Amino acid sequence: MPLKHATETFFVFLLGVAILLTGLLLPTLPDLPAGAVPWAILFALSVLYPLSLFALFRRRRADHAFRLLHWMPALLLLLWLAIEVLALELPRALLVMNWFTWGWTLGAVTVAFILLLSYCLQVVRRRVTRVTLLLLAFIPFVGGALASEQTTHWDRQLAAVLWGGEWLTQLEGKELLGIRLAGRLPTQQNLSASSDAGEEGWREKLRQAEQRRREAREQRLAAGGSSLSAASLIARTASSQSSMWGGTQLNEAKTQPARLPSSGPELGAFLLLMLAGYTGVLHDRARRRG
Repeated sequence: MPLKHATETFFVFLLGVAILLTGLLLPTLPDLPAGAVPWAILFALSVLYPLSLFALFRRRRADHAFRLLHWMPALLLLLWLAIEVLALELPRALLVMNWFTWGWTLGAVTVAFILLLSYCLQVVRRRVTRVTLLLLAFIPFVGGALASEQTTHWDRQLAAVLWGGEWLTQLEGKELLGIRLAGRLPTQQNLSASSDAGEEGWREKLRQAEQRRREAREQRLAAGGSSLSAASLIARTASSQSSMWGGTQLNEAKTQPARLPSSGPELGAFLLLMLAGYTGVLHDRARRRG
């Protein structure tokens, strides 16, 4: 028996919520190795979600594209892990991580929603209802992500609530899914010297990675300070030249802007990207009908 239209609509909306939750939780994960256990917990949930629906989708003959879309949360988590592992060797990869997790991972979540909306537009079943439900969930997410990035910083507060407590330390020495956890979890970065040669080699690598991370953060802070110093120097030079030459155009350099430019992508860019994907799908359907 095929999957009923109302049931498929429910799973479409549920998948959208799962993608939004994954995008919200990704910026809260600590850097490796401290974030190994939190990442493993989220990844296990993201894998169990599509696996729990596999038998139902196979029995009801759900579309293969719809089945693959359910692995999108796990794919986002794998991308986070790949960037973090790369950052252990190349600290400059932290800049990529900053862009990837900017605004509750807004860029990756937008791409995932475009794919999900494209699937909803390709099928005839309850197209308007599904697109409306997804937009009702996505638009508040965009507003909250931009507000969190600019003013409220809700992701930091959520990270302190989820991963800042002592509940992770209570898992030491216990079994989880048949696997006995180590006596000291990676959330506690024990970087002191060890008598074991293999353990000392690993801790030395962690110490070097932590040092490179610290240097990368200091360089970013220094770059921000130098850019401000350069801007102030240009303003002072322009004002001195305007006073010397009596010009009127250079006096405008002394005027301070109403607000500083944003450090990340704007909302208009994401909306334009969604509009472009929507029009592309409509054009493709019209070409096929013609």
